[in-house]
Amino acid sequence: MEITYDLIKPIILEEKADNSTMVCKFQVEGEVFEGKGNIRIDSKDTGSKVKNMVRRTVMSRMRSSLMRMVRGAVGGGMAGNIASMAGNEVVRANTSHNSFSAAEKKAAVVKAFERVAFNFYYDEESKSWKIARRLSEFEKRLKATPLTTAYDKKTLARMLIEMAKADGQIAAEEKEFFQSFLDDDTGSFAQVMREAPLSRVELEEVSTEGRENIFMITVAVALSDKDFDQSEKDKLYEYAEMMSFEEKKRDDLIKLAQDYTIENAIHASGNMSREEVYQFADQIGMDRSEAERAQIRMSKRLG
Repeated sequence: MEITYDLIKPIILEEKADNSTMVCKFQVEGEVFEGKGNIRIDSKDTGSKVKNMVRRTVMSRMRSSLMRMVRGAVGGGMAGNIASMAGNEVVRANTSHNSFSAAEKKAAVVKAFERVAFNFYYDEESKSWKIARRLSEFEKRLKATPLTTAYDKKTLARMLIEMAKADGQIAAEEKEFFQSFLDDDTGSFAQVMREAPLSRVELEEVSTEGRENIFMITVAVALSDKDFDQSEKDKLYEYAEMMSFEEKKRDDLIKLAQDYTIENAIHASGNMSREEVYQFADQIGMDRSEAERAQIRMSKRLG
């Protein structure tokens, strides 16, 4: 199906130009999703029938989904925006960058939508967009108890960046990933990078409600690049011990993150064969039979 501006216009909650980027919010079935699209100069003005020619990799789709989940878990971005915005009225901000045409801006909105489009499907019967899948157990936990204190959020940011440094240096893509959710509560990327390693005492001060979610999110982010090495596993085990998790609790939380990761991969790719699921499981240190069970559970849940 061709994605056009007119097709997604009913779910655009906000679109505004920020230099050469369109920052957009889309509301589907009461949930708000944020995406960004670069504005490109195009000599061919196609009006509202703008085709999106961007073909993103499964990895970038997974990262996009994971980022939405992380931002929701720390109470930023999408969560809470619905109550402050009445109905589905589009907010459009004026921009001084008049060198971009209306068609080019619409094309950027379509690109922004494509960054989150795997979360939806278009229902031909009702002629409306629907959320594509029900929440996994992992997502239910994060949705039920988002991180609410600045201390918990900052601890999560520090843990994520420490994990990223565990296997060497932080790549440019990882830096961009972290910068997209860091805020006043967490501190900037540079500030977090300068922090000393988390201590046992600091981790003991994390709220009871936030402790398990911080650990699960850290595991999921570590797994998201499909390069889960021994140094990262050792670091996670160290965090679990410092947070006073018993071995079974630690392993249960890791399994929830693995289940989420394999589901995320299946959803982002559109479909995965059993052999592809096995290969992915090997890359994230997951038992092959558990990965297959996760695929079956996802199929049952989604019908």
